[in-house]
Amino acid sequence: MEEGERARRIARLREIIVKRIEKLEAELSGLREVLRFVDELLKELSFRELSLPEGGVGEGPPPQEPVLEEARPQEETVIPLTTVEGDLLANMYVSPGRVRIVPAEDKKFHASSRPFRYFLRQLRGVQDRDASLVAEGLLSPDEVTTFNVVTDGDVVKEVIIKNVKQKDVRKLKSIARWAFRTMWQEMTGS
Repeated sequence: MEEGERARRIARLREIIVKRIEKLEAELSGLREVLRFVDELLKELSFRELSLPEGGVGEGPPPQEPVLEEARPQEETVIPLTTVEGDLLANMYVSPGRVRIVPAEDKKFHASSRPFRYFLRQLRGVQDRDASLVAEGLLSPDEVTTFNVVTDGDVVKEVIIKNVKQKDVRKLKSIARWAFRTMWQEMTGS
């Protein structure tokens, strides 16, 4: 191989490496911005949860009620999540950019159950997709889908999902219906 040809190849290789480094630095910058946003959300949620009274202490509403009431948007479409027989398992409240899933009052679903953990993995997948879009510069960090599970011990009281894209609502409904039906079938043995 001639020395000039070798120099051209090395120069091309250098150019490829420089472009790759620039791309990775841009991605890293985007990920740092998403991390800052997630940290801010965690601080906000931690503050909110710490301000709630301990369960069973004193009189008054249960600990989750202040969070549920303040988080309730004005216009919500209610989608019932039911068993095949039509028994209500939970209600899914859909408003622009937000979904809340509240189990029926007479049902107790556990956050540690396998179907619910699968549901949470699906939500994390949506978050990961959004984080990738932020890293690519296609989405703002404050538009990343986030979620919070309100529990009383291991019992799910509410799932709040923010920054939900309209295209994701149908998928969320399908996955939530499957998760709650499967949890109910496991609980009842049907």
